[in-house]
Amino acid sequence: MTDFDFLSDDFDIDTYLAHEEKREEIQQLDQLASDCWDELQYAKAEKFYQRAADLAAEINDLSLLIKERFSLAAMQLMQGKDQAALEVFTWLIGVAYDPEQSRKLDDDDLGYVEGGFQNFVEAGRFLPEMAAADLERVIDRGLDWLAGVGKRNWSAGLRLLRGTLWKEQGKLEAALSEIEAALALCRRHPDAPGYTLGTHLCNLGDLLQEMERLDAAADTYREVAEGDEFSGFVQRLAWQGLAQVALARQDWTEAETCTLKSLELARGIEALGPICDAYNLLGTVYYNQERLTQCIEAKIQTWRYARQSGQAGQIYRIYWDMAEIRIYQAKQGNPQRYIPKARCWLRWALPLAMRLDRQVGLTKRQDKIRELQAECDSLLP
Repeated sequence: MTDFDFLSDDFDIDTYLAHEEKREEIQQLDQLASDCWDELQYAKAEKFYQRAADLAAEINDLSLLIKERFSLAAMQLMQGKDQAALEVFTWLIGVAYDPEQSRKLDDDDLGYVEGGFQNFVEAGRFLPEMAAADLERVIDRGLDWLAGVGKRNWSAGLRLLRGTLWKEQGKLEAALSEIEAALALCRRHPDAPGYTLGTHLCNLGDLLQEMERLDAAADTYREVAEGDEFSGFVQRLAWQGLAQVALARQDWTEAETCTLKSLELARGIEALGPICDAYNLLGTVYYNQERLTQCIEAKIQTWRYARQSGQAGQIYRIYWDMAEIRIYQAKQGNPQRYIPKARCWLRWALPLAMRLDRQVGLTKRQDKIRELQAECDSLLP
């Protein structure tokens, strides 16, 4: 606002004052939401960001609208509301390619727009109907856009996602090269928008673990789990990773200790996914120790949280696990009781397996389901 604007015959003082009041309210809402975000209270933060975004739309302030809508969608993503978040990220990508709107963007705005590309892919990974190949094209578009606006040093997040998609398609060596390159970029440009260092490290640890490089995976996870600078959200992932490494080493005591630390952190996060993951892992730890009663109790908790989250991957996983438990019980005696239960879980799991496989162009999940179905047939024709 300049002195000339105040002197203009078209200047509306009442509208100006009303907008200033709304800007002050947005600032207050944004601070409240930010405080909730820091405390991992995502549901509360979402409500504050929703109100702030509505006010930004009322005063037609593009920069404010970009910021508040991005933050709103980030909170939705943290809670597993992937479809709602996806709509906002689609809008942000549209802003990037709109000549009139894109001319108005400053560096802060560009950071949120970059987050639109990145988080579109992040949300799409949890929607089986979105093919990995289509998500890779969004990554390519995002990288091209960053190059076009002179922000190549912001590409760590998109490259991490590309590596993650390759990992899910079984391209492990290519994924390792890409995820390590993304981590190097993140360390070199710590102030660039995108994923935190902790997220990069945990993703690298997950890949190293899948490649059976357990010592390297454990070192990577431990950097996050024991680092004071990392948030509870990523430390929860790190303890979960350490538990999985301990499981692979058949160190049941260490696996249980790490899982309980992960569960403790997950309970402090106002989102369904983390606590679902923690209970699922705890059940797996008990299963490997043949503590079947405790295993089933943890898996039932997993089932409850998975149903609420609605994420196909989590629901498929608990179907698979429950079937495996019932087959184990059948082998201990009384297959007439447990094999029908196992078949029921597998029948529910198969269509989800096919949807998840279709996303990455593989058949690995449905093949495993059919192997278990054949095992059921051998135990009880």
